[in-house]
Amino acid sequence: MLRDTPEHTLETTERSIELLEAIERLAGATVSELAQECSLAPSTVYKHLVTLQSKGYLNERGNTYYVGFRFLNLGEHARSRISGLRLIEDAVQELTAETDEEVDFTVEDHGRVMTILESYHKWVKYGDDGGAERYRARIGSYYPMHATATGKAILASYPRERVDAIVDAWGLPARTERTITDRTELFAELDRVAERGYAIDDQEYADGLRSVGTAITGPDGGVVGAISVSGPSYRLHGDVLRTTIPEAVRGVRADLQRELVEANTG
Repeated sequence: MLRDTPEHTLETTERSIELLEAIERLAGATVSELAQECSLAPSTVYKHLVTLQSKGYLNERGNTYYVGFRFLNLGEHARSRISGLRLIEDAVQELTAETDEEVDFTVEDHGRVMTILESYHKWVKYGDDGGAERYRARIGSYYPMHATATGKAILASYPRERVDAIVDAWGLPARTERTITDRTELFAELDRVAERGYAIDDQEYADGLRSVGTAITGPDGGVVGAISVSGPSYRLHGDVLRTTIPEAVRGVRADLQRELVEANTG
C-alpha cells in the first residue's frame, strides 16, 4: 500500500496525522492557522493538539505548536531495527574516507527514499553562496525515487509491477530540466542501472549535484537499502563520475553484502 487509503481507517487518526504533517510543513503553527490550513473547526483542531501534546508528540511555545521530540525517539527505534545497521554505518564511513565526498544510505519507505545515515565531506562543498543547504541530505528527509541515484538503484531491483505502483502513486515530477518525467524513459534508465550495477543522478534532483548509488541486498536477496556518493558537478565529472566513484561504490557494496551474509550465518 502506498498512498491509497485502506478501507478500515479511523477518521480521527487521519485528522491527527493531517495536523501533524501541517505543523511540520508550516514549521510550527497556531490553532487558527491549522484550522485554516486543514479546513477544520478551531475547536476540533484544539482537541487533537491537546491530545498529541499530552502524549509528547507536540510541544507548545506561546500559542504555537511544534513537532515534539517523541518522534525522534520513535525514528531511532525504527532505524535500530534495520538488520546489520552497524555494518552499514561502517560502510558509509569507509566510502567517505575513500572518496572524500558525501555518502548517504537510504531506504525505500512507501514509494520514496529516506536518508537514515549520512557522512559529510570534510571541506565546504558547494561554495559560500548559501546553496549548500539545499543539497545536503538530512536524516529523516524524503526524496523522490526517480530523481535520485539511490532511488533509481532500488527501483532497478524491483519488479516492473512494483515500480509501476510507485510511479502511479507519486508520479514523475520534474526537479530540474534533467529529471526523467516519462515512464518509458524511466524503465529504459532502470535497465541500464541493472546492467551496470549502479545508478547516476546527473543533476536530476538538484542543479549542480551529481550522485552515484547502488542497491544493497541482504542475506535473503531482498533490498535492504542503497548507498550513494554525492558531490558538486565540478568535482564529479569525467572519469571520476564514470569510473572512480562507481568502482568505489561497487567495492564497498560487495564487502558490505558479504559481511551481512556472514553476520547472518555466524
